[in-house]
Amino acid sequence: MSGWPPITEPLLRERLAMDDGTFAAFIRATLCALPPRRFTPEVLATALGYPWERPERSYLLTGSEVEVLDAMAPGRRAALLAARAAGPDGAPRFPLLAFGSNGAPATLERKLAHLPAAERRVLVLAGQLRDFDVGAAAHPTGYGALPATLFASPGTAVRAAVLWVSAAQVTQLCWTELTYRLGRLQDIAFEPDQPTAPVEDVLTYASRWGVFCPDGHPLALAAIPAAGRTAPALRQEELLDRAARLGLGEGAEAATLVRAVFEDMGAFSARAGAALQAAGRPLVSPAWTAWPAGESCTA
Repeated sequence: MSGWPPITEPLLRERLAMDDGTFAAFIRATLCALPPRRFTPEVLATALGYPWERPERSYLLTGSEVEVLDAMAPGRRAALLAARAAGPDGAPRFPLLAFGSNGAPATLERKLAHLPAAERRVLVLAGQLRDFDVGAAAHPTGYGALPATLFASPGTAVRAAVLWVSAAQVTQLCWTELTYRLGRLQDIAFEPDQPTAPVEDVLTYASRWGVFCPDGHPLALAAIPAAGRTAPALRQEELLDRAARLGLGEGAEAATLVRAVFEDMGAFSARAGAALQAAGRPLVSPAWTAWPAGESCTA
């Protein structure tokens, strides 16, 4: 990957460049402005189902159509893989690591829905990311789940994907990743399932809250398969139970937390945020470089 994707929207650049203190004030104001929402069994099921359904193998998403690469004619599949770093219009595509909901077709379809038709096409290469694992972030999302974030884990090979995205697509995804820093991982080993070269340089997101470490060590997402995993792996409901007890007190559980998030996100964050954030650990890796605030960030 040569350079950073061009991110030109001033408000987005301002948010990405915020230091932790400025971001904390910004997110408090944002959460307090959210209106109350109705908590239902369906809401809880959505939170517990994170990071949601996705194909086990690599695929091409075009609008709402999902084509698994293994089912394609060999010639078409080979052409897609050979041209992965350029779109149909010849514009560059950037490799963006997906380890949570961004690997799910329904999530990508929703996030890219308002872009022109040509910008709703994404090649998604599934594979193994070495020496990292995927844990839970130390604060719930607006839909109630503890979302995914990376942490260093030597010897682990975790299931992930690389999205080959255009500048417009990565800009749109950055808007949706409200509580994440944009950065890149260099000199890493991502091994695609498809017969193509390993990817050694990717864009990625890292939670500003850090990975959830209520016992002093990261907790991995059991929903994300991994080989050689050394961190304890919990289901989403178990993670939310832990977060609820830590932030809301003994007797609280996953449903308590998700209800609190839906009924008053600002009040929940004011009550529980400090305890959860104290249990967060930022991504630390020599491979990680944060988006260079203040630079032009053009390819």
